[in-house]
Amino acid sequence: MSAEFNKLISDLRAKKYAPVYYLYGEEHYYIDEISNFIEDNVLNDGEKGFNQTILYGKDTDVNAISAAARRFPMMAPYQVIVVKEAQTMKGLDELEGYLEKPVPTTILVICNKSSKLDKRTRFYKAISKHVVFESKKLYDNQLGPWIEQYLKGKGYSISSRASNLIADSLGSDLAKIANELEKLIINKNDDKEITDTDVELKIGISKEFNVFELIGAIANKNASRAFHIGHHMSKAKDFSIIATLINMNTFFNKSYIVKQSGVRDRAQLQKQFGFNYYQANDYQSAAGKYSAAELERCIRIMHEYDLKSKGVNNLSAGQDELLKEVLVKILMH
Repeated sequence: MSAEFNKLISDLRAKKYAPVYYLYGEEHYYIDEISNFIEDNVLNDGEKGFNQTILYGKDTDVNAISAAARRFPMMAPYQVIVVKEAQTMKGLDELEGYLEKPVPTTILVICNKSSKLDKRTRFYKAISKHVVFESKKLYDNQLGPWIEQYLKGKGYSISSRASNLIADSLGSDLAKIANELEKLIINKNDDKEITDTDVELKIGISKEFNVFELIGAIANKNASRAFHIGHHMSKAKDFSIIATLINMNTFFNKSYIVKQSGVRDRAQLQKQFGFNYYQANDYQSAAGKYSAAELERCIRIMHEYDLKSKGVNNLSAGQDELLKEVLVKILMH
């Protein structure tokens, strides 16, 4: 997908424009990047006043889009029409008539932030004659390499450990990740290497005391290390027992699936389940060190303490006490 995105942006930079761009999918980052590039670069500031129109799906309809697209530009080579949030529109497939005969001096950009495009329809047949870009969510094991490529494109390098720490901590929202990476870049000055310390200081992700290091210790049944990490984590001002339990619950559920699958080879785990290198190590360890019954029990503990973290059957225990109780029940049983 990155290669397709880069090719599309390269064509736009070279002023190789298509009359229609249909951008869709669950990953909003690429959709926004492409539509923003077109908004910012096709027309100059003087041309935009008369020739650039931004429409929103909930406030427009197919007739209004078609009528706007059939206009001719005023004192400019093109007019640009961007339809944002097209997924909120009704009857978008009725645009088929315009798609069959688009106006060559109009650049119509349709941003549909949903994953649905029925390839059996006449609309698909019509839109497929134009530029169609599907923006898919990345798998967990793709996020670290994506971060490395993003920084490489900016002239920076980062270790696999640091990139995976960012990916594991921030999740799969590429816009959020890109925003944090830009913060790192701003603070680097002439130094082109992003280190674990940069990630800790500038993004606020401790390279030693974070939920992923905690999970690694739990996966290996290393009680002393788990309690050490948990103690420091719970003292952080932004510590959230709820977020910690969500991550741990996900870990135990996936560990149970790995246990049942019988797959133990790390490379096969990465391939079959989409884990990154560090996740595969942890799931490999947990599947070997915990029985299926133990993993089921850990999942029940997560559910019990999720309720306690929200005040159910818990009158006074704070976040730090709840985390300590969870670790005792998991590791000292």
